[in-house]
Order: sequence, then structure tokens, then C-alpha cells
Amino acid sequence: MRYRVVEDHVRSSEDPIHFERGESITVERQDEHYPGWWWCTDKRGRSGWVHESFFEEEDYRFVAREDYDARELNARAGEVVEVLDVRGGWALCSNDAGETGWAPMAKLALVAGG
Repeated sequence: MRYRVVEDHVRSSEDPIHFERGESITVERQDEHYPGWWWCTDKRGRSGWVHESFFEEEDYRFVAREDYDARELNARAGEVVEVLDVRGGWALCSNDAGETGWAPMAKLALVAGG
């Protein structure tokens, strides 16, 4: 689905958490504004927000259900992006330059004809 960016979005980190399916992660605290998002740290010490659908508790530890990269997309108002996935109020987007990253759904509006 195609969406227009209605408000600029600037990524909050240049080297955020990312992990592969099966990796252990440390889950620390839940976000107060976005339910289902948790502050986590990967095995390399990088931290960031991870939606709870990306991990599960297994034998008293948290394990990734699927690959994940918390990189956010720098996007300017007026730009059109393709939304690839939506989790807990955030969208994984791809722009015309081939860059991929997360942006809040609140900063996106569906393009007519999508």
C-alpha cells in the first residue's frame, strides 16, 4: 500500500538494535505511548524498541521469532512510501530510493487508490 508522509520523520539512532530469528535478546521496559513495544538490547549491546510480536519467552529467556532491524526511515512530508508491514502503530516503509525503515503511522496518510 502506498502512503504519503504528512510530517517529517527523522531516525532516532544510526545503529539501532537488530537481530536474527533464534537470537536471545534482553527485554527491559514497555513503551508508555505505543502499547506492545519494548526497549530491548541485542547480544552486541545495541538497544532499541521492538514490538512484542518479534520475540517470545522460551526457557526463561527471550528469543527472536523472526529477523528484525529497528532502523527508522528518514522521510520528508510529501514523500510517497510503500508500507510493507504494520506493527503497533508503526509501519515498515520503503521509499523510491530503495531505503527501508520504520515510521509512525501517525505521520502517514493512505494515498487514494493505495
